[in-house]
Amino acid sequence: MTSPSDVERLIQDTRRYEFGDGLRDIQMAIYFALSSVAVWLVFQPFWVTLLGDLVERYGRGAAWPGILVMLIAPLAVIGMLGLMNFVRKRWLWRESGMVKPARWIVPRRVTVLSVVILLAGLAFAVFARRQGWVEDSFILRMLWTASGWSFAYTLISMGREIDLDRYLLIGAIGGLLSTFLLFLPLTFAVAALVFGLSWGVLLSISGILTLRRAVDARTAGE
Repeated sequence: MTSPSDVERLIQDTRRYEFGDGLRDIQMAIYFALSSVAVWLVFQPFWVTLLGDLVERYGRGAAWPGILVMLIAPLAVIGMLGLMNFVRKRWLWRESGMVKPARWIVPRRVTVLSVVILLAGLAFAVFARRQGWVEDSFILRMLWTASGWSFAYTLISMGREIDLDRYLLIGAIGGLLSTFLLFLPLTFAVAALVFGLSWGVLLSISGILTLRRAVDARTAGE
């Protein structure tokens, strides 16, 4: 007879399987990096001037580069999802079988608490500004710092939920790096760029190392 603990272990193994080859890490890294670059670009004078010139010469329809920049991150994620499915079906998961990704990896309470962390950070920044403890830019930097704390908490919780230690480490390092943004004299756009690229580098390193181990294991098994 199958015990409840065996069932729980099977569910955990199935959830972990989706993240065992590192491709999800790389997908998240791409999203963070491209999103941050898009936010940074939108606030650059040369970009605003370029879009203004295009609209003035060719009409409102010429503003498509601005729309494309905002869509490039989600489009890249969708494209990466297709590439991941192809690689897994043709190679990585060809022998072990496919698994449909779960919609909810972590309990809903984790999602709720991650939002609370974000809002609490922003609330503290507003309070500190009203008390005269910080300058206005502190609130803008806190947006990215609190976002980093929120995502770090989600990663750590996910690492515990599916028993993946690498997410505990990435979450801890990423949360710490996000905290440093509060103490750096950065503009909103530059803070966004540093935030996204920092998380992108962390997740890329994790994904590449994990993918390399998965490929080595797959090659050794052939």
